Order: sequence, then structure tokens, then C-alpha cells
Amino acid sequence: MLAATLILLTGCSSTAESGELLKSFASVRSELVAAGFDDAGVHAGRKEYFEHLEESVDVVTIVLLHDTMNGDLARKTAATVVWNELPMKFDILAIEYQGETREIEYEWLANELGPRPAGLDDTSVGDHMAGVGNVLMVAGGIALVVLLIVAAPVVVLIRRNLRKKAQLPKSGREALRDEHTCPERSK
Repeated sequence: MLAATLILLTGCSSTAESGELLKSFASVRSELVAAGFDDAGVHAGRKEYFEHLEESVDVVTIVLLHDTMNGDLARKTAATVVWNELPMKFDILAIEYQGETREIEYEWLANELGPRPAGLDDTSVGDHMAGVGNVLMVAGGIALVVLLIVAAPVVVLIRRNLRKKAQLPKSGREALRDEHTCPERSK
């Protein structure tokens, strides 16, 4: 019982962290729209290299929708917003604009835009991905418990019904069957 409580509490804290992550994504999206883009998508994930797992990197991807802004200006604006607003350390910022994706390394952004505001690099994409995994694990556990709670009475009722049928004499079972399947025969 203690283990289940601890897992539930871990999931609750992860849920709160995931909620904060979603709020930060929404905030960055709002800032991008305020900067002149028609719409923007903000995503985070890991780029895995199966042959060299130690080289896996955290990637933030921004998808921008706006047809009239110059491509370089659009990317610079988006990079500045992410750099100053997104509370997550990343290795690569991928910006997709007008069908073209450009990847910008963190070090280049640091040289170009200067240091990030305090506290924005305290967590990484991997930290948030682990939080999402915890939430999914807790949700799966809760679903399993609910399934067991619902399934247990159903199994008991089915077994009880089968036992009652097994206890009836053969002629009684046939009479019950005939009564339920062919009402005109029982008359």
C-alpha cells in the first residue's frame, strides 16, 4: 500500500511539472504569435542515435506559420523568443519555416543572443520526458486498478452462475433451456 501511495505521489508531482511544461509551451506560442506569426507550434523531444546513445541530444522544435516574413528574420525572432522564454535547456533548436527546417546549436545561440535569463536552464527536455513517463505509468496503474475492481465482481457473478447451472440435475437444466429458448414447447 505504501508503494502504491509513493507511486501516486510521484505521478502527482510529475503531473504538476508536465502542466508547467505545457504552460511554458503555450506562453512561448503566445509570444511568437504576438511577434507577428499567424500561428506556431512548440515541441520538445530527444534525437536518439542508436549506435552512439551517448550522443543523443535534446531538441526543441518550433513550427512557424506566416508567409510574408523574411526567413532569416522569422528564425531570429523565433530563436530570441525561445531563448528568453522557454524554461528548458536544450542542445538543438530546430525552426521550421516555409517548408525548410534549420537546426541551431545551443552554443551558437549563446554566442549570438548572450546568456539566458536565470532559471531557464534548470531543467532539460529529458527531465520533462521522464515526468511524462511517470504520469503515463501512474495512469496505467490506475486503469489497471479500475479494471480489477470492475472485473472482480463480473468474474464472481459468472462463476456463481456456472456453479448454479452445474448443480441443477440434467433434466432441470434441459427444462430451463427449453423454457428460455423455445417458449412454445413448454406449453
